[in-house]
Amino acid sequence: MEDQRSAHGPVEKKQILSTGHEMTRQWINTLFPDYVDQLLHQLLQLAEKAGNNADMTRYCQAKDEVLANKDNLQQFFLNHISLAFDNYLHGKTTATDFTLDPLQQSDNKEEINENALSLVDNEELEEKLAVGTMSRKICADCSELIYATNQRLSALAGGRKINEQLNPVSPAVFAEGMQTAISDLTLDNRSKLLIYKVFEKQFMDKLYQLYEQLNIYYKDHGVLPNLSFGLKKNNDTAGINNPLQELPEELQAQLSQATIARQIELIHAIQVLQSQLRPRLVAQRPAGTPTVSIKQLLSSIHQLQQNAGVMLGNMNSQQSVASSNITNLRRQTEEAVKNSTEVDAQVIEIVGLMFEYMLNVQQLPDSIKALLSYLHTPFLKIALTDKDFFNHPDHPARQLLNSLVAAGERWVDPNAKDKNEVFQQIKVIVDRLLKDFDNDTRLLSELLFNFNQYLRQHSRRIRLTEKRALQAAEGENKLKEIRLKIKGYLEAKIGDIPLSSPISTLLFEPWANFLSFNLLRFGSRSQQWRKAAQIVDDILWYCQPHDVANDIHARTRIQELQQSLPKSLQAGFETVGYDSEQGNRLLKALENQQQSAPGDASVQPAIKPVKMDIEHVEINQNVQQVLSQNPILEKLSKLDIGTWFEFNSDTNEPEQVKLAWANRNTLHFMFVNRLGQQSNVKSGESLVAEMRAGKTRLLKKSDDKPFFEKAMENVLEQLQHQEQ
Repeated sequence: MEDQRSAHGPVEKKQILSTGHEMTRQWINTLFPDYVDQLLHQLLQLAEKAGNNADMTRYCQAKDEVLANKDNLQQFFLNHISLAFDNYLHGKTTATDFTLDPLQQSDNKEEINENALSLVDNEELEEKLAVGTMSRKICADCSELIYATNQRLSALAGGRKINEQLNPVSPAVFAEGMQTAISDLTLDNRSKLLIYKVFEKQFMDKLYQLYEQLNIYYKDHGVLPNLSFGLKKNNDTAGINNPLQELPEELQAQLSQATIARQIELIHAIQVLQSQLRPRLVAQRPAGTPTVSIKQLLSSIHQLQQNAGVMLGNMNSQQSVASSNITNLRRQTEEAVKNSTEVDAQVIEIVGLMFEYMLNVQQLPDSIKALLSYLHTPFLKIALTDKDFFNHPDHPARQLLNSLVAAGERWVDPNAKDKNEVFQQIKVIVDRLLKDFDNDTRLLSELLFNFNQYLRQHSRRIRLTEKRALQAAEGENKLKEIRLKIKGYLEAKIGDIPLSSPISTLLFEPWANFLSFNLLRFGSRSQQWRKAAQIVDDILWYCQPHDVANDIHARTRIQELQQSLPKSLQAGFETVGYDSEQGNRLLKALENQQQSAPGDASVQPAIKPVKMDIEHVEINQNVQQVLSQNPILEKLSKLDIGTWFEFNSDTNEPEQVKLAWANRNTLHFMFVNRLGQQSNVKSGESLVAEMRAGKTRLLKKSDDKPFFEKAMENVLEQLQHQEQ
């Protein structure tokens, strides 16, 4: 791309951008009224065809609401677009849609809009999915035009990189503009979803016209006139920009150079081995077997695909993976292939072995196996008609299957009774492939693009939820550590000083809590901490016998403490919310401590409390000793964050959780579920006890290899066994 940063002066750039903004407004003013008219027409039709009064009322009210606010809707929409252009000029994000990367929306990551990432209720989620789906679809359909627009807007911005988040005419800007326009309308969720559906068809699907107009205008005015697209548009890659950027962080290893090279190596080895086995397979074909043409075969497979779609629609949550229907479909397909001389039966064998391997993947929940089993037929069709499926690791069908399996392994709870959001997304894709796939890989690219964008957002929400759980656990742990410090501090202070049970209770319960409060809130160098710590020394001195008759200093100090201690202690009790009745009993016990008789020469000098700094108190001095005596606990203390466990292994409802945080000082471990929510915080001692009892177990660590690589390793192993 040529550098045009100095080709236009600031005034000329401003004029070009202003004209681009005006072109956008005019295009909207032309198209938006037609969209609203079509929306009103559809709402009226739905009201007339409604099967009950509730639906008729719903659509009539929605129609009236839209009609009454027709002009306002268009103005609010235009205002949103104008704001996007202003944000572009000031280097701010133009869209906050959840399909984009919220971690780049602010230079200050503390300012990230957590509401955009939080787990939401079903209605809000449905609306977000509708808005996001519109954005992703247009990003896929208009990838080259959007790429060109981004590059030219980058040149006009002085070379500052512009992507879909910073582009004032990105699909997300228009999708969010519609969301903003209807935000104040009194509409139920079904009506909102209908509005988005009509908006997508009547407005969003025509955005390519605007992108073409803008790019022609920018080009004619010298903004990157010789721009070459960075995307190669063909059936295999339509809608995919940089696959690594589209994948969530957790799955990016699937497209590493190492795994791509490994997949190429495996396919080559499989093909070599199959060529050696081919003569044997041909010899096994019965003489006079009728042949089937490739056209007839594909027609039969297509019918089987349609049948699978019907079966999926009837599938309930309890259906077995080893469904006889799916097994029969596969058997029928493979039998048809064996009767065809025009088809390489070895390709079919690989597909069959690949799906057979999938059903044996332990980490993949049975519910996902049941879903993905239905894809055997469309993937068989892909393998038969598109040689690139096996020859190119970046084929959208392979990437889609990798993402579907990885998402099922990572984000679908194998024991969940209710199918979660990821499961539903996978089901939508499987259903779409069964119903709509007819050898056009653009559908695969679209589904891949949309699903990976969804996974990026889903993983981000989970990471944020985990972060919150981690912060809460760290806060609780900090308090535990401070309490341990206070306990060690008091034990060191007391040393050999004998204390009655009530005084020990006073120090180690309410006053320890008050010390913890001051240390946590104000720190060890604060006046508040020093005053609270001095009370400990005063109590320890006061509770020892003193010769008050002969020691005027002791007598004076005792009198002073009898006045000051109750007031200070009472204030501390109130601060930490200690039970007032129990507090009064402890104060009474303290009052009765000074029992030394006047003139008692046998009284020994009081033991002085140890002088020490709270910061020097060690809370983990026994950890190494504990670990050396408990090999299981020592192993647990060295586990990597992200290790998976199974709790309640001895029941019918085991729970899979991930280690999200561990404190090696206190030997406490915090676990989260697949949504990133805190599940348990366990001490090392209790965790070891559960493991010994068979109630908790470590799960086998899964590798980061993509499904296709692991499947081809298994296929190669199976073929090597056949050769023997």
